[in-house]
Amino acid sequence: MKRSKKMEDSWLVTQYCNGHQKAMAVLVKRWHLRFCKQAYTYTYDADIAKDIAQDTWVTILKNIHSIEQPDKFGAWGLTIVTKKSIDWYRKSKRVQEKQQEILSEKETFNIEEMDVSGNQLEKEKLKRAIASLSKEQQSVLTLFYVESYGISEISEILKISKGTVKSRLYYAREKLKTIRK
Repeated sequence: MKRSKKMEDSWLVTQYCNGHQKAMAVLVKRWHLRFCKQAYTYTYDADIAKDIAQDTWVTILKNIHSIEQPDKFGAWGLTIVTKKSIDWYRKSKRVQEKQQEILSEKETFNIEEMDVSGNQLEKEKLKRAIASLSKEQQSVLTLFYVESYGISEISEILKISKGTVKSRLYYAREKLKTIRK
């Protein structure tokens, strides 16, 4: 995450803690969509992802006064979203497996018969390839490539070592190389 955005987040957190309610509205506007996207990588359901993001905001509001490093608000918030998403995933694993089974059946259709441009076809192949990765690899890829977090920040967000982050990125890339061919 860029330094200036972290500084803005830090300032907004400090302002909210000092009683300026509008600062929280700005934080919500800046982070809510990212929280939803992070939750979606675990749930594959937009409504559930929104619920998890809202639940995250409740937790943030309860605990924002205890944040020690306001400039790490984003990583802190994404960590909360990730934990809540993992909790949801564990509770609904059987339902998730059934959804995955249904998705697999849909993918058996012959994609060559569809009238799809070459670029769209490549995007679909990439989406299916990413969906075939483990949840852990998908999460690391999303944080690294979509959210532009560094290895250290991803390590903090997911509460895993930097080596594990690097390993997951490496193996995800290698698997994508073999799947896309």
